Amino acid sequence: MRLQKVSLLCLLLLLFGVVADAKIAFSSKRDGVQGVYVMDDDGSNQTLLIQDEKLRPTPRCWSPDGKRIMFRSRAGEYLMDPDGTNIQKLMLPKAYVGKMSFSPDGKSLVFNMRVTIDGKEKKTVNVLNIETGEIKEIADVSATFCDWSPDGESIVFSKPGVVGDVGGTLWIMGADGHSPRKLLPPPVQGHFNAPRWSPDGKQIVFLHSEYVWEPRGGFHLALIYKAHQYLICDRNGRNIKKLRIPKDWFPSQIDWMDDGKSVVFSAYVGIPLDELLPRPGQYPPRNIYKYHIPTTEITRLTDHPGKDGSLDWISDDVLSVSPKGKMQTQWGAIKKFLQSRSETFQSLSQNVLFLLQN
Repeated sequence: MRLQKVSLLCLLLLLFGVVADAKIAFSSKRDGVQGVYVMDDDGSNQTLLIQDEKLRPTPRCWSPDGKRIMFRSRAGEYLMDPDGTNIQKLMLPKAYVGKMSFSPDGKSLVFNMRVTIDGKEKKTVNVLNIETGEIKEIADVSATFCDWSPDGESIVFSKPGVVGDVGGTLWIMGADGHSPRKLLPPPVQGHFNAPRWSPDGKQIVFLHSEYVWEPRGGFHLALIYKAHQYLICDRNGRNIKKLRIPKDWFPSQIDWMDDGKSVVFSAYVGIPLDELLPRPGQYPPRNIYKYHIPTTEITRLTDHPGKDGSLDWISDDVLSVSPKGKMQTQWGAIKKFLQSRSETFQSLSQNVLFLLQN
């Protein structure tokens, strides 16, 4: 009997791995409360991990081994397990900290930081050693959206333009901050931003916000969008390819998925171009979409009146199938999965339920 119980539980855990693996971490504001969610590549199994109306937690990135999710909130930056447990605060200075990206070995995080010292603002790129808490400044540059290459040799980042002007573009430098240089010339209108390395490190996906500054009401300058473009280039900045996503889809973030065969992005759909942006309360819903590169097919993964924003995809090849901390939240899905199979699986479900209760 004990052997039968162990065997059934092992099978249950195997089936659990099929159901519970989450590949996309994302932020979502639903019913006025922002939280961190995970879901499968097809948008199914959307699961809330943590939420807080005041702290507004937002995921930044998966660790390379899939065992941790880095997120930020108004109270600071944190790591947590993929089930929302074992939350650990990162020791960082009181300063503005931008998007973080793990090193390939998962031991460090690169990020941009802005701090005011003696009345002067200093902008830098830094690396945090997670184990020791040591922070090392690697570059004295203004940067956003730093992303560490899969081979660990380079960091790509966007360099913002100036209000009332254009010119923000993509830069690249060594992992220790040496030789920062432009990867792409600045666009004629707007700026390039949000670069992400492909899983094989051969390409970079990024966004082009195409806009102009127009005078409105005397000396006031208004930002007027002309187009939103989703682009891919080689790691040397060549062979730029524009994805066939409507130019009026206002993006928030973008990442690779399907091991480089697709991209996943969050976007507002329905904000007119060539007009002033609406007031914050008048924005349409912001959902998450998948774009399959070979076929150009677009699939909506989330569909609700809230706002989905920051996101990060990870391959299921590295995700753990351990049910630690998830049994209570996922048991309903497991039971439903088992009961939707053949009579054999239904019988197995009943046996497992009996064993778990005895």
